[in-house]
Amino acid sequence: MNEESGRRLNFFEAAVMYVGIVMGAAFASGRESWQFFGVFGDKAWYGLIIEIVGFTAIAMMMSYISMSRNTTDIGEITLPFESPALSKALGYILAVVYYTTVPLLVAAGGSFINQETGVGVMPGSLLIAFLALVTVLGDFQRVSGILKKIVPLLFAAVVICAVLVICSDNIKQSGPTSGFKPSKIASNWVLAALIFVSYNSQSMTPMAAAASLNAKNRRHALAGAAFGGIMLGGLTLLLLIALRKDMAFTDRTDLPMLAYAKIISPVIHVIFGAALFAAIYSSASSLYYGFTTIIPEGRNKKYIVIAGMILALIFSRTGFRSLIAYLLPVQGYYGFVILTLITIRFIREVIRNRSR
Repeated sequence: MNEESGRRLNFFEAAVMYVGIVMGAAFASGRESWQFFGVFGDKAWYGLIIEIVGFTAIAMMMSYISMSRNTTDIGEITLPFESPALSKALGYILAVVYYTTVPLLVAAGGSFINQETGVGVMPGSLLIAFLALVTVLGDFQRVSGILKKIVPLLFAAVVICAVLVICSDNIKQSGPTSGFKPSKIASNWVLAALIFVSYNSQSMTPMAAAASLNAKNRRHALAGAAFGGIMLGGLTLLLLIALRKDMAFTDRTDLPMLAYAKIISPVIHVIFGAALFAAIYSSASSLYYGFTTIIPEGRNKKYIVIAGMILALIFSRTGFRSLIAYLLPVQGYYGFVILTLITIRFIREVIRNRSR
């Protein structure tokens, strides 16, 4: 593996790429953390251990494979044996999986504007779709440049808001503290945590590969992968503590951390709201970029990219909460197969490199 030092990203910037791809609206708003961890009460803390170990291990495996093979090809990173046809087919399948999350993020933009203004979901959905489309019509440098600027600010905003919620005397339990209903297809804490890691890890693949190959060297790439997984776990922990301040309120709110910010103070509400909207935008851009990597270069590519975003806007009408409850668990089940293949690929790649 090449150890060139002329590549752009240090370990922290590489970690930011991992956090940025996962830390979209569903995550930063607290809705994902509640849906897949918080509804299970005290069992959430055990699920959190699964998340931290899972994210860190998977990110490092993806990084290692992409550097070993010197590729960003999704299929080649995932498939554990050499088959150009199957690798290409798997790359297309995974790209479609990334695409199915884009409507969720477009819907999140709609929920954000609707919760804040009451004007309906379409204006916010249109805005996110437009911003993500303009960004993706650029290239990796544009997407990574935006993430490097937005994600540290977003991370800081989420941490500050969560700490303020935890310390607030104005937020108390307003209803039941147990008996919350999980998704029917993520019905226990072990399964829910595994599904959470699974579907989010699938989203990591294209950005993990691009970040690793654009890192200063192998050490920065692998350290960035590990640090990214730890950052995501730590942030989930902080969000869970905050979300448990008023569990009934959290359960009935689409974007609970945004609603808590409004209770704390108008200034915090504006700051967190801006950060959350930026999260929706950055995550939508990252995932849509991952999808567009399978589209052949040529004069028709931009028209296909535009058409894909229009379809995502149409699919977003299903609604933010419904998409989280049903779409993401389905992706998680599918992802178990993908993560198994990546693990086998990683083991074979380590053996291959050591035999050299």
